[in-house]
Amino acid sequence: MEKIIKIDGKNYTMASSALTQFSYKNITGRSFLDDVKRLVDLSKAENLLEDISSIDNISELLLQVSYVMVKEADKNQYISFEDFLKSIDNLYDDIQWIYEVIDLAVTPLSRNLHKS
Repeated sequence: MEKIIKIDGKNYTMASSALTQFSYKNITGRSFLDDVKRLVDLSKAENLLEDISSIDNISELLLQVSYVMVKEADKNQYISFEDFLKSIDNLYDDIQWIYEVIDLAVTPLSRNLHKS
C-alpha cells in the first residue's frame, strides 16, 4: 500500500508491504515487528508528546520506520537516512503524521495490530 504522508508541511510518499519488514531488518538490524509493536504501544499514550521519555523512545523508531517506507515507495527519494532527516525541520508541530506512519506500517501485517 502506498500513501502520501505530510511531515512538517512536506509530502513524503511511503509504501508498506510484506517486503517492509525485511528491508527494515537489513537497514537497522532490528525486528520490524518488535519495533512497530513498540510504536503502537507508545502511540496509545494519553499525552504522547508531553513526556520527554516518550519522545525519546518514539523518535528513532518512528523515523527509521518512516525512512524504510519512503525508500520502499521510491528508492531514489533519499539517498541516506541522514538526508531524510535533514529534510525535516520540525517533527512535532503537528503529530498526525505519527499515527499515519504507524497505521501504514501495520497495514500489511494486520489491520488489528494497532487496535489491540
